[in-house]
Amino acid sequence: MTAVESELRSIGELARASGLTVSALRFYDRSGVLAPARVDPVTGYRWYTEEQVGPARLVAGLRRVGMPLAGIAEALRHRHRPAEVHRLLDAHLRRLEDGLADARRELSRIRSLIDPEETIVTTRLVLSRTDLAAAVDAVRFAVGADPGLPVLSGVLVEVEPDGVRLVATDRHRLAVARVGGTVDGPPVSALLPVAAVDDLRALLDLDGADAAEVVVTTDRVTVTVAGRPLTAVPLPYDFPDYRRLLRAQLGDVPAYRIPFDGAALRAALTADGVPVCHRAHEGVEHEVVALGLDGRGELRLVDPNGAVDAGGVDGAAGAGGQDALRVAVNREYLLDALGSGDGQLVLELDGPIAPLAVRRPDDAHAFSVLMPVRL
Repeated sequence: MTAVESELRSIGELARASGLTVSALRFYDRSGVLAPARVDPVTGYRWYTEEQVGPARLVAGLRRVGMPLAGIAEALRHRHRPAEVHRLLDAHLRRLEDGLADARRELSRIRSLIDPEETIVTTRLVLSRTDLAAAVDAVRFAVGADPGLPVLSGVLVEVEPDGVRLVATDRHRLAVARVGGTVDGPPVSALLPVAAVDDLRALLDLDGADAAEVVVTTDRVTVTVAGRPLTAVPLPYDFPDYRRLLRAQLGDVPAYRIPFDGAALRAALTADGVPVCHRAHEGVEHEVVALGLDGRGELRLVDPNGAVDAGGVDGAAGAGGQDALRVAVNREYLLDALGSGDGQLVLELDGPIAPLAVRRPDDAHAFSVLMPVRL
């Protein structure tokens, strides 16, 4: 053993001091999360410093609570910034709680399959009529219309301990909205057919009541507004695991988080002469626009064919003429995601080929996710 190695811990010693196995330490080295201080060029043996014991123990703790690899790496990078690590831990805890709620819903469904005669569990909700109407509007546009994918032809209703989440997707975009309310009963979910969703939206326009009462069982959903009930039979399909697309829901931090004026972007998208290109998908041609950043880091429309547009979203020219980012998206889908386009919105994305999210900065529970178009 060399003099340098005598001052270091062997991989076995670090394993005992941290609670990680030797194989786990090798894995975190290969993943770039916890690299050894020295690797013997002949034997390949790994050596660690005393200062690496604390980070290794942090990795072990995060591993025990099921933190994803990316989250462990980020926690290590920010370990000297407690507020950042606490944010990661809070996001992971929310993810675990969501997973537990999902498991309870699925176990309830499995029990009904095993014993159809078992007493039907009922969950009752009281929600704001106007808030529920706004949530339906926020997701309805993303319902799928492909007859070959009937599982996407409705809106997923997920009842949580303090409200309900609505989700819709057609594979190319995904919309999520949430309404807080009073819940009496266990978490449950139902996939409402689009016709029932449209009937529900019309019911929510009725005056005479501030609240909507919702009753969800395994075989039906009943919504009552101003004394008028509407009953729908859920679709018999398992909705896709949409959470895999939701970076914010999982607590990850996007590479770009760009605030912008929704009305200004809507005006730019609908103006004469907006730069577009055309792409065909499944035999249908779509108009594609491109978003980029100007020299001040502000969101703007750019030419999807390559040249930078002279005017930004706010009418200002970019300084420098070269965008740091260019992401293409279906123009119709982007307009749908903007909704009314009023007020400040935020665009979140990681790059030109990663899903992008449009959300309101003051509402973490309502957003749209769009798939980009390759140029």
